[in-house]
Amino acid sequence: MSKDNEKKIKYCVYCGVDVEKNKTYCPNCGKLIIKLNSSETPAEPRPIHKPVSMQRVEISRKCPGCGSIVTSTILEQCPICNATLEKIPEVKKIAIQKKPGLIFTDKKLEPEQKFILKKDKWNLKEGLNIFGTCIYVYIIAFFLIYFLLVFQGEGDSIEQNIQMLIISQIPEMLIAIYPIYYILSKNHNYSKLGFFKDSKKVLIGIFIGVIGAISLILLNLFYNSLISYLAEIGLDIFDMETEIIIQNQIIRDADFIYVFLLIVLIAIGAASLEIVYRGVLHNTLKQKFRNDVYTILSVALIYSIFIIFIYPNPAYFLLNFLGFVVLGILWELSDGNIYSTLIASVFYNILLIVLIYF
Repeated sequence: MSKDNEKKIKYCVYCGVDVEKNKTYCPNCGKLIIKLNSSETPAEPRPIHKPVSMQRVEISRKCPGCGSIVTSTILEQCPICNATLEKIPEVKKIAIQKKPGLIFTDKKLEPEQKFILKKDKWNLKEGLNIFGTCIYVYIIAFFLIYFLLVFQGEGDSIEQNIQMLIISQIPEMLIAIYPIYYILSKNHNYSKLGFFKDSKKVLIGIFIGVIGAISLILLNLFYNSLISYLAEIGLDIFDMETEIIIQNQIIRDADFIYVFLLIVLIAIGAASLEIVYRGVLHNTLKQKFRNDVYTILSVALIYSIFIIFIYPNPAYFLLNFLGFVVLGILWELSDGNIYSTLIASVFYNILLIVLIYF
């Protein structure tokens, strides 16, 4: 036996590396050295598998939508326009050397995980883009209908009648089409909008929704009483009581078929608003604020301000704001169950028309 072999134990029994005789721990695996008696049959040394250096492969994909160059290996969509990117072959994925993924946006680097689309939750950019598109659809539909009615009439005013009330529901009916199409085209879960398949959650949502509808009716009655009181003492600055009386009278004088059609369209419009403002905006802002109160007030404020621009009567601001606060509370009580606010909003609008008509 050579002197070199006398200085060493044959090998570490854990990893098979030669170890000097005076060593207590293996220099390779760090485990305590076990000296074998000469009578013991040594086990075969374990093969040492050295990691094979992976070939560095750079991924550079061009977005088919906006033309941006995306070097991320995990994003399936463009972080700028959300267009679907070309798939990376599995063989190439294996050869990719992992490195932190960053996206350069607005003069700063952000982690690419921030832009990944989830099937059951909105990320901030994605949700705001969907909501913004819905608002564009509403504005375009609203002004298109407005100008058509103006051109058909005389002057720049529109006569208030039951047909005009029915047509005015169309923009609200249209805005939910895009988020539903988006969920369907991306093969995402409808739970992203607050729709659940669990029958228990559906029943709980309906129960909370009925209570919410009654609360909204009481809120409306209180608000109307307040407007009447302000009118009596001469503080109805925006002549709100007169406008309410005119609209109520139009509904009472209309044929039943028109009132029925108004009820159907206003119910669809109410459901559409809930899908956009609750299913998209509320769920999106929750990712930002992480605070239920801030989210509820923000959604109510955004809706109320938007309606003021469309229907410029500041007297409606408070009623819309309070109504949306109630719906936001129902949403949180039902843990993001859209059936609760959808039922509340739809039943409220139906009951309101029925009470006025009969």
